[in-house]
Amino acid sequence: MQDLFQEFPSVSKADWLRQIAKDLKDKPLEDLDWQLSNGLVVSPFVHADDFETNPAPLSDQPNPWEICEDVKVDDPNTANRQTLDALEAGAEGLCFWLDRPLEAGDFRQLLSGVHLDFIGLHFAGSAVAENPGMVLGNLEKLAQQRGLSTTQLRGSLAYDPVPVSKIVDWSYLADLLEYAREKFPHFKIIQVGTPELRFGEVPSAELSPERSSGVLLRNANTYLQKLSERGIPVKDVAAAMQFSVPLGKSYFLEIARLRAFKLLWFNVLNAWNTPLQPPSITAHFQPAAYSEDLYSNMIRATTMAMAAVQGGVARLTVLPYDAGREAQATYPQAFSRRLARNVQHLLKMESALDAVADPSAGSFYIETLTRQLAEKAWGEIDLRYPIT
Repeated sequence: MQDLFQEFPSVSKADWLRQIAKDLKDKPLEDLDWQLSNGLVVSPFVHADDFETNPAPLSDQPNPWEICEDVKVDDPNTANRQTLDALEAGAEGLCFWLDRPLEAGDFRQLLSGVHLDFIGLHFAGSAVAENPGMVLGNLEKLAQQRGLSTTQLRGSLAYDPVPVSKIVDWSYLADLLEYAREKFPHFKIIQVGTPELRFGEVPSAELSPERSSGVLLRNANTYLQKLSERGIPVKDVAAAMQFSVPLGKSYFLEIARLRAFKLLWFNVLNAWNTPLQPPSITAHFQPAAYSEDLYSNMIRATTMAMAAVQGGVARLTVLPYDAGREAQATYPQAFSRRLARNVQHLLKMESALDAVADPSAGSFYIETLTRQLAEKAWGEIDLRYPIT
């Protein structure tokens, strides 16, 4: 392979700084520093000389993330129509929000016409939080009726009892994981960082980008500890978890936050002396990131989705541009949902970002911001291990 960089002479950091000082007319470079609210200071100029060795990608595999869409289940028939419309228009996974338990007949109607072994099946909402086994039981019955093995299905449950309950039934959760390991090996049973139990909302504590990684990983470590005490290997607990991460509108910051989270998760697993595996991250937009200007939200959705994909999420749900502001919209909700899906289609089918392993790797600016955020968050996890 031809090395195109040989055609360009290398420029040292000192040479760059002299040129920058000249261009700034001796204005201090520090005046351009980015002051983050968590006390971090980010310089706009980072050079290869700041690294002992070139940073390695966090993954050597491409990232074919799942294009997901939320479906609020008030009426199974209405939800089924939205489900089929979403799948026909290119959704690869669906997250069904259940605020009440569904009887077997309603569950069957909800998934009527859906090829269960072809898409990601995700379930969230208060009914899932209260009885996650109910969802898997209904899904197992439906698979049997259709002559499918549950081991062919993939998906997740938004079940995260640690932050919302002072008393967690760890025996129940251990039994649930054992059942899922046999019947639903491709399901994530624990979702660390579950949004509030009302469709489309995010708890205020989760809206702090500076603290969210530390909070998520501290809770994840609790699951590793408590379930391993009940005889489940740490690697199996880790494999059963996914992380729900809120996204803000700061492009470079969100890319770095997601990459930093991966570094932190590797360190947590390393602390447990268990094989390293990348975290499964499902990303959702913070509603507060959208404005009253619906057309601005269309553009913002694109940059936020790009940040999520470049940060390496496994599943992404793009918030429709009129979410929470439907009364202001000129077009029907089906149109805004279509645009939300198409954002991801453009990133996959035209930009081919799913074919690139860690696309932000090697950007000295993002690599520096990634490490700064990781070190800051690691101090909140309190596991007494250094960032590696």
